[in-house]
Amino acid sequence: MERFFLVLTIATFFNVNASAQDKGVWDNYFRLIPEEQAHAYHGKAAAPALNPHSIKAFVWNIKKTQMQSWKKEFEVYGKDQDLILLQEAYRNKLFNSTTGSFKNYRWDMGISMLYIKDNETPTGTMIGSKVTPTEVIVKHSPDTEAVVNTPKAITFAKYPIEHRPEELLVISVHGINITNYASFKRHMNQAAVQIEEHSGPILFAGDFNTRTQARTQYLIKLIEKYGFKTVRFKNGHRRMRWKFTANYLDHGFVRGLSVKAAHVVGESIGSDHKPMFIEMAVD
Repeated sequence: MERFFLVLTIATFFNVNASAQDKGVWDNYFRLIPEEQAHAYHGKAAAPALNPHSIKAFVWNIKKTQMQSWKKEFEVYGKDQDLILLQEAYRNKLFNSTTGSFKNYRWDMGISMLYIKDNETPTGTMIGSKVTPTEVIVKHSPDTEAVVNTPKAITFAKYPIEHRPEELLVISVHGINITNYASFKRHMNQAAVQIEEHSGPILFAGDFNTRTQARTQYLIKLIEKYGFKTVRFKNGHRRMRWKFTANYLDHGFVRGLSVKAAHVVGESIGSDHKPMFIEMAVD
């Protein structure tokens, strides 16, 4: 079944019959960079630490700023959020000017690749924050996407919490997509390595690309293994589903945190994905 959906996805998104020897053509469009060079940041945070009684997070796959209303919506939705977890962040002029208007925020990006045809603009996952992270780690997926041969990136960042010895680990994830089930498992297991090493609270959220039931079930087993709770959005049915299976792609999971409120902006048209909001408190 997973193989069927893999073939179907490739045909739908690329409309090509590319074989392994054809991949070289994409070298004219994408440039890969070493994982150790994949972290970039801009902006300066002002707050010394997160408030343990209220941590507001905004999670959104922004589809590389392609939609006309993206900027207006982003400026509204991102206002007053402590953490902004992005997937398909795209550091073009529009994105840079928009995030630059957020005063006292720091933006840490995990670059998956550069778009050569657009002035080598980087794309990937990102975390915007009112607090400067104590550590940022970027990991490229062990496998690459079919046809285009590019990796996905996960951004991990740790933040101090007021009057607490532990730090909050925040993970912005964009799951490997046009690949088989084994590749998805390897990508999620990559996140598990960082989770195992962290003893404090964790927010693990983003676009997991759980387009099949097998992927969804594996993810749920993984987060249960490490003591996470699933964020229950009050209108979670408004989240993006994969068109062929109706499986939800976007999720939020927490450990060592209580969810005070969570909702989806179902009327948003600034991306093909819907923005998700989570307010948390440290247990």
